[in-house]
Amino acid sequence: MKMKVNVQVIKTLRDSRCYSQEQLAEMAGLSLRTVQRIEAKGVASLESIKSMAAALDIDCQQLLALDHSVHMQDSACAAGAPEHTQPSSTETGSEPVAVKASQDPTAAKPKTNRHTYLWSMLLVIAANAFGFWGIFDAYNAGRIDQDTMRLLKNLVSLALLFSVGLLAYKGYKEGIFKS
Repeated sequence: MKMKVNVQVIKTLRDSRCYSQEQLAEMAGLSLRTVQRIEAKGVASLESIKSMAAALDIDCQQLLALDHSVHMQDSACAAGAPEHTQPSSTETGSEPVAVKASQDPTAAKPKTNRHTYLWSMLLVIAANAFGFWGIFDAYNAGRIDQDTMRLLKNLVSLALLFSVGLLAYKGYKEGIFKS
């Protein structure tokens, strides 16, 4: 059974992860032609939807077009997915549709990334602070001379700047700083 998929979600997630169609196909265990056809026509089998969702690390319910998500309620794909139903057709004048609680497939991702990012930044700063402490302790104890202390201090300073800069760039590229 073919189902409509939200092509925009697939393309957005694929682009945000810098995957080519070929890379997504390989990760999902699908042919390149299948991925191209899904993105072009917006239709896929349940197995292809499951494979693509696994490769994109999201729930397969998020790949479905809203007007067809009601058909997925009883499928293995929708098992355990928190859903709520929009107001009945008598209230809105339209057909009721099951909607996933969070529509945005990347909504949970930035929080996890932000948390990981902050811990990484804290770890880098702590490691460099420990390095500075070791250098100044060795200098004060007379185990290294002033020239060696300056060299080591400069190296640790450069490592700190490079590490923080790299983490900041990675955070920027992953959208960590966006609200």
